[in-house]
Amino acid sequence: MCDMLEYLFFTRPIADQFIQKLENKKIPWQESAESVHSSILIQVTEDDIGEYWDEIDDLYDDMAIEDQEALEKGDIDETDVSTAGVYIQLKNGEQTIAQVKPDVLNRILGAITSDEFSEFIDTIAKSIESPDETSICKRQNLFGGEYDENLPNCPDT
Repeated sequence: MCDMLEYLFFTRPIADQFIQKLENKKIPWQESAESVHSSILIQVTEDDIGEYWDEIDDLYDDMAIEDQEALEKGDIDETDVSTAGVYIQLKNGEQTIAQVKPDVLNRILGAITSDEFSEFIDTIAKSIESPDETSICKRQNLFGGEYDENLPNCPDT
C-alpha cells in the first residue's frame, strides 16, 4: 500500500501551475477541496511520483511561498468555481480527469480510504471499457473470493 502525498494551495492560479507541472511529467493526481481552510488539496501517490520526488517537493516549496504571497495580497478570483477531479487510467494507457463536485468527493473520502476509492474507480473504468454480459454471480470475483454458481436466483446468462 502506498502513501498519499498532499500539496495544499490557497489560490487557484498557483494550484493550476502545480497541476500543469504534474501533468507535464505524466504524474497522476487528484484534487479535493479542503473545507476547513477553503483551500485546494492536490494528492499524489508516492509510487506515482517516483523519480520526480525531489523535483516536485522543491517546486512545491517555491510555489507555496508564491501562493502565500498571493493570498496575503488578496490575489484571489472571487468568481472562481470550486471543483475537484478524479484521475482515471484507461486501458489504452491514456489518462483522463473526471470532474466531481468537491463536497461529494470529500464525503466519499471521509468514508473510505483513497486507495479504496481508486480501486472503485478503476473497477468502474474497466467495466465500462470491457463490458461483461455474464451474470454477476457467474463472473470471476475481483475481490478474492469465489461466487457460488448454484445461487437460486442466478440467471444462466
